[in-house]
Amino acid sequence: MIKSRWFYHPLFIFIFSLLALGSSLIIYIRSYLRVHAALEEVVFKYHLNSKSMLDSETWVLVLILSLLVAVILAGLLIIYIYYQKMIQLYRLQQNFINGFTHELKTPIASLQLFLETFSRHELPREEQIKYLEYMKRDTKRLSENVSRILNLGQLEDRNFKADFKQQNLVDLIETFLHNTPHLFEEGKVTFHSEVKVVYLPIDTALFEMLMMNLITNALIYNKSKEKSVEIELSIEGNHIILDFRDNGIGLERNQAKKIFKKFYQVGKTTKGSGLGLYIVQNIARLHRGDIQAISMGPGAGSVFRLTLKIGGVN
Repeated sequence: MIKSRWFYHPLFIFIFSLLALGSSLIIYIRSYLRVHAALEEVVFKYHLNSKSMLDSETWVLVLILSLLVAVILAGLLIIYIYYQKMIQLYRLQQNFINGFTHELKTPIASLQLFLETFSRHELPREEQIKYLEYMKRDTKRLSENVSRILNLGQLEDRNFKADFKQQNLVDLIETFLHNTPHLFEEGKVTFHSEVKVVYLPIDTALFEMLMMNLITNALIYNKSKEKSVEIELSIEGNHIILDFRDNGIGLERNQAKKIFKKFYQVGKTTKGSGLGLYIVQNIARLHRGDIQAISMGPGAGSVFRLTLKIGGVN
């Protein structure tokens, strides 16, 4: 593949266009002022009526031209920004495709290998159970990835309506963790609350999806020998604060907002699909809440703080 020459680069074309436009404006104004000066000499030399010939027309024209050029410059700038956004989106989509393809191919290849092993060899019962557990793990991984895509389509549907019901948030979290310990076997997940009862309008399925994504992410992006996620619920004024605190890899300061963008992934990793936190943000918004990431830096772990208003959804 032949690389594009530097003078075909959009940035060069954009800068060159600005310079050309600016130079044209300067040359035109200077030429016009010279003509105006020559006209002044004629007016004074032949004692003509200066008011009728040298009115404020010149500066009005210059002002109009300046405004038109400003509009053109603004248009060029918008086009350039739009182009850069498109390039960024294309790169994010490519990262998503690469990562998601990896997420699908790896468990499929693993399942295929285990099935071939079963078909070719007689295995002791203990070995069979071990391989079956591996296969269950890979099936779960495939299911989670497919669910993310389906859930994303559902959440982005304008006609989607959440099923909100008044529920005790403390009971909801405790029940979720009690019923799904097998999903978080890689680390230790604990829950602490300063209150026992706090009722909110909640869509159970969506809120469990939010917790699932936050906890899973905290365990995936974690290099500690003993991975942990601490969930803490507290009340501040008329807001509920739900912190998901982990001892993972942490975040750079400039990544705190980027990680909630669609397809965005930390670094050049093939882990995940880049959709988990985007889905979390959408679910938080449906519950009229806000989610933010807090980290002291790489290696210092992260806190994902969900803020919900007491009274919540109307």
